[in-house]
Amino acid sequence: MRVRMKVSVSGTRGGQLWPGIGEEIDLPDGEGADLCAAGLAEPVAVTKPAETAVDKAPAEERADDDSEKQASDKGLSTESGPARRRRQ
Repeated sequence: MRVRMKVSVSGTRGGQLWPGIGEEIDLPDGEGADLCAAGLAEPVAVTKPAETAVDKAPAEERADDDSEKQASDKGLSTESGPARRRRQ
């Protein structure tokens, strides 16, 4: 759970100083809820980045597609077997 601190907390958490007033921190859900219930913090809405229409195929697959397109443009086959030119 991501929370924004409303007060200053002294000491450390996990070896790190607590964030200052207005700063945010990710906490386990129970701990974040307890801080919010005590008025020490407020929940922060976490927005996920919008998915974009990009090719999510692994780079290796994209490279294969490119080599097939280039071979096809030259009238060649990327299939295994004896090398022959394709008839057009």
